[in-house]
Amino acid sequence: MRELREFREHHAEFERSGIALAGVSTDSIERHRKWTSRLKLPYPLVSDPESRAGEALGIVRRIGLGTWRVELFRRTTLLVDIEGRIAAWWGKVSIRGHAAEVLRTARSARLAT
Repeated sequence: MRELREFREHHAEFERSGIALAGVSTDSIERHRKWTSRLKLPYPLVSDPESRAGEALGIVRRIGLGTWRVELFRRTTLLVDIEGRIAAWWGKVSIRGHAAEVLRTARSARLAT
């Protein structure tokens, strides 16, 4: 949740730079609604309960014990350009300062105004 909050705090800067934000996870739409409301997120959270996007990107992490299994996304950030191409990729994200780093990268790659 700290990552969601950090991007919330930088949302206006992203918006002024012409960058749209969205979060994606395997959590349900209802859970996303609760997070969006509770954290007052100004950007959407997208539910991918079947892990289709995660599988396509290779970021699914499967954990389990006995017969219990769950699929989660590895914490990953993608910077996608206007053509839909991945311009930058962050895996093993360190949350503190990450939103500012993404914004700097977008600006230096001239993906932002």
